[in-house]
Amino acid sequence: MGLIRLAMGRPVTIIVIVSAFVLFSVVAMTRMKVDIFPQINLPRVTVIQPYGGMDPAQMEGYMVTFYEQHFFYISGVDHVASKNHPGRVGHGCIFQT
Repeated sequence: MGLIRLAMGRPVTIIVIVSAFVLFSVVAMTRMKVDIFPQINLPRVTVIQPYGGMDPAQMEGYMVTFYEQHFFYISGVDHVASKNHPGRVGHGCIFQT
């Protein structure tokens, strides 16, 4: 009840306060950056494909080239590198954006 009496007793003060809130809200909304897809600067993505029964040369011929060809269609990819590890099952294709 005290707020209502204050507002009725000082209408000009209340109008100035409300106008300031509206003005600051408009300024904040116009300066706010809104992006549906924000910038994510991840430096590296690693894909590991384990597959038993193949030596590194077979992995290079069958699987690594398949992945590398498809990574080049992704926009923003600067570098694609692959590593085949004998003794470990699988390979890692590393590409950087």
